[in-house]
Amino acid sequence: MLSWKKRSLTDRFVLTLLSLLMLYPGIDYILRNVLPIPVLGSLWDELTLVTLLAVLGLKLIFSPPERSTALTRVMGLVMTAGLALLVLNLTDLTINIEGYRAMFQYMLAFFASFYLIHKNEDAKLLLTVAVVLGTVLAVHGIWQYIVGVPMPGRWVDAGEAVRTRAFSIINSPNALAGHMAFLAPIALGLAAAEKTWPRRLVWLAAAGLLVLCLLFTGTRGAWLAFAFALAVIGIIFDRRLLVAGVVAVVLIVLFVPAVSNRISYLFTPEYMSKSAASGRIKRWLDAYDQMTLQPLFGTGLGHYGGAVADRAFGTPSVDNYYMKTLAETGLVGLGLFLWLVSTALHQGYRAWQALANPRWRYAAAGIFTGLLAVLFHNGVENIFEIPYLSTYFWLTAGLLAGMPCNEAGTGGAANE
Repeated sequence: MLSWKKRSLTDRFVLTLLSLLMLYPGIDYILRNVLPIPVLGSLWDELTLVTLLAVLGLKLIFSPPERSTALTRVMGLVMTAGLALLVLNLTDLTINIEGYRAMFQYMLAFFASFYLIHKNEDAKLLLTVAVVLGTVLAVHGIWQYIVGVPMPGRWVDAGEAVRTRAFSIINSPNALAGHMAFLAPIALGLAAAEKTWPRRLVWLAAAGLLVLCLLFTGTRGAWLAFAFALAVIGIIFDRRLLVAGVVAVVLIVLFVPAVSNRISYLFTPEYMSKSAASGRIKRWLDAYDQMTLQPLFGTGLGHYGGAVADRAFGTPSVDNYYMKTLAETGLVGLGLFLWLVSTALHQGYRAWQALANPRWRYAAAGIFTGLLAVLFHNGVENIFEIPYLSTYFWLTAGLLAGMPCNEAGTGGAANE
């Protein structure tokens, strides 16, 4: 790996700022809870991203871009459409702006990592930072589960016999589960990319801790998202991974009662009744009904089913980011959003397939699987409503898209 001193001052500055975003949950916790600093605790992430975009702007002003991405046009169109949706309801402009920011701000991390990282070793360094922090949080979550630390709020249905769920410093088992499901495949990819077995074993141990913590969160949606992502990657990349994954899932379901009980409860009449009365199924149907009132453009950004709407109007979370987007932006908005994320995913897949070095192909496969897990998990949670997970998704998507350009030098298009 290239030594820190051999990197240019600009590269060191960019890597430092991007590393701060990779340390997002840890830094955010410290600035809000351990060493609370007025204003900085709530603005440090925006300041970091703005600084990165300023560096990128200066770079593009003084030298033409040496690489391009199809996501520039797509995201530009989607964000412009978002602005049009924003001004449709000027009576709640402040809420609209906050809803717009919540949806689009973190996407800009894609361009920071895509245009400012020019070496795959630097991409690996950033992934390492994220996995190391994630592993620390996983160990903390595992410890919470073992000692039975009480959960914050109501995170278990009254009909289930669940002692506790891991939540670490995130204070949400579901958010922590999304974090673990995202990072575990990346750790496996980094393990496969290593040349020596001692280093591989370190990454495999990290992946094991991440998966163990994922199980201890008790989050069924993240379990299923992780399993689906591994199944897809097994079909695409290596059928042996699919077989190994199926065997692992069967063994876990058979011999880990906490998992089998949580999964089997999904198929009980009691769960279906409660979910239809006041749970996810009801909230999904309510979001659909909300869309039918304004089918094309929705009720407005920040007006339904997310964190902004909860603060402004007290509407409950939809627990499905796609249904939330449908209710807020209508069929037009959801269609544009799905076009955007599918373009990002397709570009990531093309980038992975374009890599010639098997080492980086393994790392890219891990990133692609992590991105898949996030998108699947969004089907049962508002994962993109969690700032650090949304930042992780778009930042790593940018790293993945830029990997073929890094391998071939800095020039070229990112598989448009």
